[in-house]
Amino acid sequence: MSELVALATFGFVGSVSPGPNNTVLWASGLRFGFRRTIPHVLGTALGIGALVVGVAAGIGALLEAVPLAELVLKVVGSVYLLYVAYLVLGSGGIGRTEVSNPLSLWQAIVFQCVNPKAWIFVIAAVGTFLSPDLRWLLGVSLLTGTLTVVVVASSSIWAAGGAALGRVVDDERMRRVVSVGLAALLVASVALLWA
Repeated sequence: MSELVALATFGFVGSVSPGPNNTVLWASGLRFGFRRTIPHVLGTALGIGALVVGVAAGIGALLEAVPLAELVLKVVGSVYLLYVAYLVLGSGGIGRTEVSNPLSLWQAIVFQCVNPKAWIFVIAAVGTFLSPDLRWLLGVSLLTGTLTVVVVASSSIWAAGGAALGRVVDDERMRRVVSVGLAALLVASVALLWA
């Protein structure tokens, strides 16, 4: 039981901390509201769950053993995050109804696969909390289930925070300022990956 509490605590702290996905959740909540951001919240949790299964099955060992694979992931992830920052920045001056759509469930799942913070989080979780005392399938199931529930909660906090700010920030100038700030956070998270 104490290991489960430790895993939930680790999962919450790791997933609620600022990063690319949380910045996009905040921006989505701001522009589209919480209800329309729910698929992104659920896709984030499912994407993290898929990464847990993949890392536990050996992808994490491959990334650690083949530095080029890790570099490719880092480059692809960085390019994608810069593209998302561009989209966030570009939509800052546009009203809610004119912006296309929030991330779908599938887009949010795929976003986790190119999110370097998600990979680091999952590799740390699997390396620390996948119990050798349990059968592999049971251990992976417990780890995946716990992190999925925790990530739904932490992602919901970011989406709800953005939605709350969206109710307060109604004029286009202020929305633009917030969009510039969110885009800057994404660019900073990319810079930190390479520091």
